Amino acid sequence: MTIPTVFVTPELTATFACESCGNSYTKDVSKFVRHKAQVRLKYKCKCGHIFSVILERRRVIRKEVRLKGVLTQNRKQYPGVITDLSPNGIRFKTLEKALIKEGNRAEVKFTLDNPNRSEVRKYIRIRNAFSEHNFGCEFEDTEHFDDLGKYFLFYF
Repeated sequence: MTIPTVFVTPELTATFACESCGNSYTKDVSKFVRHKAQVRLKYKCKCGHIFSVILERRRVIRKEVRLKGVLTQNRKQYPGVITDLSPNGIRFKTLEKALIKEGNRAEVKFTLDNPNRSEVRKYIRIRNAFSEHNFGCEFEDTEHFDDLGKYFLFYF
């Protein structure tokens, strides 16, 4: 059984829809927004049905991709793969161990899977170092006036 996902609005609320009766309720979820780990909530509907949901706090949807790229920091290059992409950032998986820490700045270069095989170069900040090979990164500039912006318009 798949646990449904509810999205947090900019007002820090979420709408819970009961699977049993179909009623929906909007609740304040501000106290859960800052948690680092995945947030799973149980909700009891007025009809008595109890169900679980996963709270999705992302501002934008990420798309799973497999784009070859190179992450460069302090002149050291780490070849790898972008495993997911959003207008705000990427998840980068290196082929070799990378001594990169959270908060560090780096440059990423990758090729899109569009018909033109466009090359993209962006400055990023490491937000999460999940392991020595796996990094969550955010773009320093989220205004994409290049081929990446067109990619987001077409594929998202």
